[in-house]
Amino acid sequence: MNFLVLLFKGFIVGIAKIIPGVSGALIAISLGIYEKALKAISTFFKNPMNNFLFLFPLGLGVLLSISLTSNLVIYFINNYYLPTIVLFIGLIMGGIPSLIDNVKIKKINFIHIIVLVLSFSTVFLISLVGKQNFFIETNPFFDFILFFIIGFIDALTMIIPGISGTAVMMLLGCYDLLLSFLGSLTNMQAILINIFKIIPYLLGIILCIIILSRLMTYLFNHQKEYMYLSILGFTLSSVLILFFATFKNNYSLLETIVALILLVIGYYIARKLE
Repeated sequence: MNFLVLLFKGFIVGIAKIIPGVSGALIAISLGIYEKALKAISTFFKNPMNNFLFLFPLGLGVLLSISLTSNLVIYFINNYYLPTIVLFIGLIMGGIPSLIDNVKIKKINFIHIIVLVLSFSTVFLISLVGKQNFFIETNPFFDFILFFIIGFIDALTMIIPGISGTAVMMLLGCYDLLLSFLGSLTNMQAILINIFKIIPYLLGIILCIIILSRLMTYLFNHQKEYMYLSILGFTLSSVLILFFATFKNNYSLLETIVALILLVIGYYIARKLE
């Protein structure tokens, strides 16, 4: 995979992270980079050069996307909500055929059904939780702890497919705080001002990724069919929740037609990029 393709895929994953209800990990699966990225992180020092050449453009794409498009994405969500969300629903749906191909079950048993039901229910239950203001900025010490926790949770949602990081942040009441923080990172002066928030945020992300990537890689190596079955449950639940939440309002015929066209485009892009 060449540098520009990986950069572009990372850029799309970064945008997905910003949009409430959309899982960046699911988009990564749809684009065919999720499992490879996990293995590259968890086995980084076994082949550092190759792993770096794979992870660097991906990470750069994600960072550029989040820092450059935060305000733009919010603008589109506020002004063109339906087509924006439906495009990403299409991107997620584009990964479903390959998920089904990876769920190589010769004979379905009771455990398979339980795994699918539990994974499907998890995302659904998270969507029902009311918004809570657990995180409030207070003083420098608590800000350090706060942004470490936010970074850890953010990385957790990056790695677990089907769970939207922004949706979780909204439930915890710190979505606006995180978005304004990330949006300020394009300004060098803002970076210097926020350096004691950036450091713990990055530490939280790094610690979580180190711990969880090893666990997820182990599970993919030893329980692959159950992992893909779980991800399939997460995906189906996410698509249904997003779809019904998006179309609960009345839209004009033109908006609906445009949205459906973008749904097909998103699906096609995911299938091609995979």
